[in-house]
Amino acid sequence: MSFKEVVLKAVEAYNHFRSPEATAKLVTIREDELTVDFKGSFCRTCGAYDYLEDFIYELKDFVDVEMKILSFENYGPGTIRVKYAVKAVGDVN
Repeated sequence: MSFKEVVLKAVEAYNHFRSPEATAKLVTIREDELTVDFKGSFCRTCGAYDYLEDFIYELKDFVDVEMKILSFENYGPGTIRVKYAVKAVGDVN
């Protein structure tokens, strides 16, 4: 299974457990960086950063990965675009 397939599985799991408050959509994927859009009502709450970090934990359920949030910005109504740094990818679970 490719890293992209694993990321898409993590997006699916994230959306399953967090929708409708938050949904994730993969925008771009590179060897060392992911860009993901998060949309939902969470954008108006003080815990928005937690939703962005939660994606890292969902991905770790599928692959041994080191990631951190590089940046995030409001991208549209109720949408935050997040760039994650991918430091290392291990075996896919």
